[in-house]
Amino acid sequence: MYRRSTTVKYVLAAIVGAVMYCEWFIYLVQPQYWTEMECTNDHDRSCTKILFIADPQIQGEEAVERPLSTIFNWDSDRFLKSTFRVAVDYFKPDVLVYLGDLMDEGSISTFQQFHGYVERLADIFVWNYPAVQVWLPGDNDIGGEHELVHRSRVEEFEKTFSQQKVITYSNVSFYVVNAITYTFPDKTDEPPGAEHNFKIAVSHYPITMRVMFAQNIMKKINPQIFFCAHDHESKYVKQHKDLTHKVTTWFNAPKSTLNINFDDDSLYEIYVPTCSYRMGTSFIGFGAAILENNFKSMRYTVFWSPTRFPYLYFYLGILVALLVYGLVFCVAQLFFRRFRLSKKKSDMSPLLERI
Repeated sequence: MYRRSTTVKYVLAAIVGAVMYCEWFIYLVQPQYWTEMECTNDHDRSCTKILFIADPQIQGEEAVERPLSTIFNWDSDRFLKSTFRVAVDYFKPDVLVYLGDLMDEGSISTFQQFHGYVERLADIFVWNYPAVQVWLPGDNDIGGEHELVHRSRVEEFEKTFSQQKVITYSNVSFYVVNAITYTFPDKTDEPPGAEHNFKIAVSHYPITMRVMFAQNIMKKINPQIFFCAHDHESKYVKQHKDLTHKVTTWFNAPKSTLNINFDDDSLYEIYVPTCSYRMGTSFIGFGAAILENNFKSMRYTVFWSPTRFPYLYFYLGILVALLVYGLVFCVAQLFFRRFRLSKKKSDMSPLLERI
């Protein structure tokens, strides 16, 4: 009995240690695998830190039946909250740009469900210091890929995430481009002095591959760089400013840094990877950019998040092992009790025969 009790204690201790590693320690050590992103000159007033959050796609209420949906949503929300908190604490961004597909079922939800998803987003993306936010709609928020775009969805999104079409921080202007509806800000949407700022066009859908639309944006806005999401992949497209000679480069290596000089004739569109482990890729994380040197250069990297499914499979394995152990233990106890009962009866039979 003592040996069995000791074994159970060791097993429980191992399980508790594994859970602490999967749910706490893995996030603590993750920044060790990230590129250090700080302003190279403390006196550079143009230095601006930008964190890009792409395709969180929090799961809705329709994909999986309860109670599994409650468990799945709780785990994916907690993962997003944990990884986001680590990235924000490490980077301390000045601007947070949410590149759309904030929720998985926003385009098909009721307005009541939509606002429930918004409350979950507010609980996930939390930080404790002043920062500017930029919110973009994706096709899973307002439609556009598998569903029609309804004006009521667009209006509800814009009402909920109320903001200007051009958001300015210091001398940097973020132009909210909607490549789903093919709309973008015009001169009347710009705050005073924005035409002299450093201009970043942000969109959920890629822009420069839609050549005529991109040419119109270059003519009317002339942004220095584009950022997009949607593909769930980390890469960038380098091209001439006339949108020719496109070269796509994957950007998945740990601690990789893209150095961009805005003095040359190149134009970049950077695809930010998804930050959700549910999107079918192990390359998940948050894009991080630093503008500096009087807005003449930018450094960009990805703060990669840990994978999640291996740990979920580990939990599943533990659960199966415990269920098997419990079943075997119960069956063994049943047989042992029957054996003792039959043995007791056989020991009594001679006495019964004598009576």
